[in-house]
This record gives sequence, structure tokens and C-alpha cells, in this order.
Amino acid sequence: MLKPCWRALGLLLVFLFSFAAAPQMPPEALEKYIEKKLRRNHHTLRLNEKIIGDEGAVLLSRSSLMKSVKVLKIYKGAIGDEGVRALANSQNLGSLKELYIENNQVTDQGARYLAESSSLSKLEVLNLYRNRIGDAGARELAQSKNFPNLLELNLNYNQVGDAGAQALTHSSSLSRMVRLELAYNPLEDAGRQALEVFKFQQKIKLWKSKETLGNLENNYIGDAGLQVLLNSPHLDGIRELNLNNNNLSDKGVIALAQSPKLKQLESLHLAANSITDLGARALAESKVLDNLKNLDLNFNRIGNAGARALAQSQTMAQLESLRLGQNKIGSEGAKALAESATLKNLIYPIFGFY
Repeated sequence: MLKPCWRALGLLLVFLFSFAAAPQMPPEALEKYIEKKLRRNHHTLRLNEKIIGDEGAVLLSRSSLMKSVKVLKIYKGAIGDEGVRALANSQNLGSLKELYIENNQVTDQGARYLAESSSLSKLEVLNLYRNRIGDAGARELAQSKNFPNLLELNLNYNQVGDAGAQALTHSSSLSRMVRLELAYNPLEDAGRQALEVFKFQQKIKLWKSKETLGNLENNYIGDAGLQVLLNSPHLDGIRELNLNNNNLSDKGVIALAQSPKLKQLESLHLAANSITDLGARALAESKVLDNLKNLDLNFNRIGNAGARALAQSQTMAQLESLRLGQNKIGSEGAKALAESATLKNLIYPIFGFY
């Protein structure tokens, strides 16, 4: 009979302790703590669960000791918009490259103060995890011209919706940003899609930098990913593109066949996808793929109609290799390919695996 009572008492104590305000660090104690920390490492200052409040943030902003700091982390510091305002306007934080204001009380107004700051131009990382920033604050950050070096922005656990996500992912001001975190925000389909497109765009940039953009085999990008790829400026002038095993359907192949960015393409690998006669016809009728010399369509779902379209294609006249193994092509389609008047340059067998 006593167990429920003890359990209830324990829950009450947890409730009371969770709402008991921790004491704020007095200014003198905070100054001594800063001096001690910066003697050990004058580039990094971490204030983890130190209740400094807005007054402490003001003290930080006015301290000349902060001029050498490159990484500033304030976690659970009970600072709000006024504290952020002091930091954003500080003339002593010009060396900052990483600013973490996590688990505090920053709202859209605080985000605006940061966006308007001319003192934080060296920032590469801005982490505002678990605050109260919504769409208005996200738009302020997205439109800011004061973060030319920003690479990462973390807004996890805030109040950003679709409008804010779209503003951030389409920002022309944050052109160097490669990482955007918006987990646990009230995003719906439009916001989630904008974020996914942004993340995939960063993958494309990475593949381009590693010179692997031409070989995307087994990346499972799907039709949506292919559309983002086709919209990318990095695809211009590409000569070889391997999209084997990427969950592509006719929809993606139709878009590919119409893309003017593939005008110089000579080798196209589309094996192990879900391409049917419709996709094969789109390739055959393409106005931009007339430089193709190698087309791999092994392991798809192409039948006689698709084979006939390829056999009659003027676009495919330059092909030296056409691979159609493991499709649904019967004797009628095979005959059309064998008797094609346009596929005269084929060097390799159509139904071989090589």
C-alpha cells in the first residue's frame, strides 16, 4: 500500500526540482571563470550549464579577453534576445568562427540581432539548437548579408515552419552553407522537401569536388534526386554519366532525355532501374542525346515496343554499344534491332553482359 505513495512523492520531488531556478553566476564569479578558462585555451570558451543570463552575456561582450576567442559555446545559460543583442553588437567578438547558443531563450528578435550584426562576419558555424526561433527569425538569417563564411547552421528544436525552411534552403546570401539542421521543427511536406533538395544539392557539390559526379552507381537517388541533378549547374558538359541501380523510373528518364545539359553526353548507364517502353521511347526520341556512343539499359523492363523505338531512332545513330540484356524483349523486338537501318555502328552485341 505504501508503494504508490512513495512513487507519487518521488514524482512531486522531480517536478519541484525541475522548476527550481539555478542561481545566476555573479559578475565577479563569471569574470574569474572566464579568465581561468582562457588561460588554458585562449581560443575556446565553453560555458556549459553556467547560468549567466543576459547580464552575463553583456559582460562577455564587453570583455577584452574575448578578442582572441574563436569558439564560444553558451549551453543552458538562460540568455535571451537582449543577451544575444549584446553579443551581436560586441566589438570584442570579431575573431569568432563558431558560436553556439544552445538550449536558451532566443526568439525571432534574437535571430534578427544576429542577422544584422556586422561583427560576426568570420562565423563558419552558428548553432541555435533548442531555442524559440520561428519563420520570421529564419527569414532574417536567410536574408542576412553578414555571414559570408557561414558553413553550418543548426536550428534543431525550434519553431521553424515551411516558410522558414524554404527561405533558408533557397538563400542566395548563405551561398557557402553546406549543412543545415532543422530536425524537430514543425515542418510539413513543402518544408521537408525543400530541406531534402538542399541536402542533395550539397551531395552533388561534394561529388563534383571529388570528381565522381559522372559515376553515381548504387546511390538510389530516385526520380526526384535525378531532377535536382539535372537542375544543377555542375552537370553542364558532362560526357559520361553512370546512373545504374538508382531507383529510376520512366519519369526520371523522360526528364533526362530532355535535358540540354546532356548535349555532349557520350556514355549513359541506366542498368538495373525500372525503365519501360515509355522511357526507352523517350531516349530514342531525344533531341539532345545524339552524341551517345554507349547506352546501357540492361536489367530493366523494356519490351518489344521500346526495342522498336530504339531500332528506328535517328538519335541513336552514333551508338557503338547498346545493352538490352535481361529486359522483356521478345523475338519481334530482337528482329527490329537486328534489322535496324540506323544502328549500323554497333561494335558490341546488344544482349551481351560486359
